[in-house]
Amino acid sequence: MDRPEPQTHSSFCRLTAPSSTLVPALAGSVLCWLAFPPVGWSYLAWVGPVPWMLLVLEQKLPGRGPYRALWLSGVVFWLLAVHWIRLPHPLNYVAWFALAAYLGVYLPTFVALSRVGVLRLGLPLVLVAPVVWTGLDWFRGRLFTGFLMGSLAHTQVNHLSLIQIADLTGEYGVTFLIILVAASIAQTLRAFSSASEPGHPRSLRIGALLLLLPAAIALAVTAYRGQASIAEIEQQTSRSGPRIALIQGNSLADWKSDAEKQQQIMDEYLRLSRQAVRDNPDIDLVIWPETAFRETLVTVEEGYPPPPERVPQENIAAAKDYLKLLTRELGTAVLVGIDRVHVFPDATGQPTFRAYNSSVLVDASGQIVGTYDKMHRVPFGEYIPFADWLPALYKLTPLTGGIEAGTRPAGLVLNDVVICPSICYETAVPQLISTQASFYGDYSSTGYLPVLVNLTNDAWFWGSSELDMHLACGVFRAVENRIPLVIAANGGLSAYIDATGRVVQVSPRQQTTTVVVDLDLTYVSSFYRNFGDWLPLACVLCCMVLTVVGWRGRHVRNAVAGAGTAR
Repeated sequence: MDRPEPQTHSSFCRLTAPSSTLVPALAGSVLCWLAFPPVGWSYLAWVGPVPWMLLVLEQKLPGRGPYRALWLSGVVFWLLAVHWIRLPHPLNYVAWFALAAYLGVYLPTFVALSRVGVLRLGLPLVLVAPVVWTGLDWFRGRLFTGFLMGSLAHTQVNHLSLIQIADLTGEYGVTFLIILVAASIAQTLRAFSSASEPGHPRSLRIGALLLLLPAAIALAVTAYRGQASIAEIEQQTSRSGPRIALIQGNSLADWKSDAEKQQQIMDEYLRLSRQAVRDNPDIDLVIWPETAFRETLVTVEEGYPPPPERVPQENIAAAKDYLKLLTRELGTAVLVGIDRVHVFPDATGQPTFRAYNSSVLVDASGQIVGTYDKMHRVPFGEYIPFADWLPALYKLTPLTGGIEAGTRPAGLVLNDVVICPSICYETAVPQLISTQASFYGDYSSTGYLPVLVNLTNDAWFWGSSELDMHLACGVFRAVENRIPLVIAANGGLSAYIDATGRVVQVSPRQQTTTVVVDLDLTYVSSFYRNFGDWLPLACVLCCMVLTVVGWRGRHVRNAVAGAGTAR
């Protein structure tokens, strides 16, 4: 009887040759999720994608239905990462699963395109993987209005030296670096596994370890450059900006329109504002969060007198009069989140109404400086997709109707400061904030200095990890544009983030409080602010090439198989 062959592969080697796709794909999803809040083990972001990279290197994906397994693993990651979407309303469970199902598509797409580059074109994984991932992130930040929360880059917000590269590349550069490191680790594991087989010289193992060199060099250069950037910014002469009071109420968010509750919200914010200016007489600007000012601002198209029976004059004057009284009582300018309804004539001269989620800046004399309408609407929260064609969809949801999207950015000038406003999840959209930040072009020639201001109502999410993930978006927007950012949030987290991404001040979550910010302003140039998404767009072009190569290769294989069958 022949003796069985001895086991020649270690357990380590078997790990790099999985028998199914689902197990390593799920392992990658769980590891990456642990890098995000609420757990927040940020170092796992560098190794979490490794199981996915090892699957890319397989000659044939193991198991049955490997791409279905990858999609399921992607869905699991997103269900865990954005679980807080379900919290505002029971019907949000539908949005939670729908969003996860959509976002889950990106993982199998990443693996498929990367395999084209590695297996068909013979390109190194360390080059292909970060290019493909970054290109897909660009699509994720734009499709269906865009959703870049949960970006791997966001796990590194506490590592300031590593995220400074965002002023060159946007947050995409940090994600590129993370995937490059993970790909280097995967290549090293695969090469080390092969070198460990009997008969291979020990020197091959040492050579396998050298595959980590690109990752080590990239990390070292990024960290060195980051430290130098921070030091350079800190050495620049700054100018004292306005003293700002960020008013954080803790009004519970719900879908009901209750007049008594609306008044309670206004009373609470008024009380906190009075206390802020009483305790800090030199306050220059008081900021209320998104929609905290509960009197609707009615504006009318210039030159159009609406019929008074349809649009009473007292409705047009109500919010303006209240804001004027507020600024005179406080003795400061105010920036508040507000509902705005704009009235304009239709073709017959009858009034037409459009609702916006807006912010309005009023100077200390009570004059409205300007308004900004939110451009990036939240699906299922501010509008229902396809409801323009099927208005009956609104009857199935707690929304009574959708808001309109704003059409342009705004720069609201207060003395020598330009306030670049954004509302809610707009800080999760890099290109939108860079457009806001560039409103006045080259600030060095205007005499103005900019500050980014985000107004948000995160009380919908009951103190969950959403607050931390939203704050991480703000950190990157500050670094990308080299402009400080202040956040006024109902329910938290209100914060002051400087131009290096350092969180200088942050409020407790779900507590009523006021954050008094003494702004330090300086002009710092930013390549990303001026040139935008050059890195991800280059990666998108590469993804398109890989898609064409993969599509043509599949058709060639099908043609060959068909010819063989015919013979």
